[in-house]
Amino acid sequence: MFGDEAMFGTELVFQLLGLLLGLSIAELLTGLARSSRISAGAARESDEHVRIGWIVPLLGMLVLLDQTHFWITAYELRQYLPFHYLTLIGVIAIIGGYYVLSTFVFPDEPSRWPDFDEYYLRTKRTIAGGMIAANLATIVYGGVLVLVGFPIGEIPIARHWLSISAAGLYCLGLVALWFAQSKRTNLALLLTLCALLLIIAVGSELRA
Repeated sequence: MFGDEAMFGTELVFQLLGLLLGLSIAELLTGLARSSRISAGAARESDEHVRIGWIVPLLGMLVLLDQTHFWITAYELRQYLPFHYLTLIGVIAIIGGYYVLSTFVFPDEPSRWPDFDEYYLRTKRTIAGGMIAANLATIVYGGVLVLVGFPIGEIPIARHWLSISAAGLYCLGLVALWFAQSKRTNLALLLTLCALLLIIAVGSELRA
């Protein structure tokens, strides 16, 4: 669509951004590993009385799934991205935003937060808001491509609308997460959103 030279440039950009995404995922995995050590009683003495719970690890899993989902979606749309400076800035801004969000999921000093649930309630709106922005950008771009008639891959347009609808439902769940206040509601939403991303992933494989 944009020429072989542009496609080659786009592939190079995605290799670079793959490295950046790897840093973001590594940050999440580091937080998950640290939390596991604390739960297993293998952390330093100051962390012995820290309560991890389920909410923060589930949030870490959600952000991890969200990032991989964004990367797969962006890679599928790469041939419809014009290769120029603004495109590079836009995609880097999203991936950079994901990295910043990854640093918010787990506290840097667990001993300062005896209950991770309290830390979650302090930071979750920042994280949910960032994911909403990134997913909306992807939905809008994919919707515009379908509306103007681009033959995205070889999948019928009706199935693309199904994918966009599922992504829209996921965004609504993120909005609900942003507003949720009780721990029980947040836990239920995190489980639901993780399951929805896994369903979307399996559905994509079945349609491939």
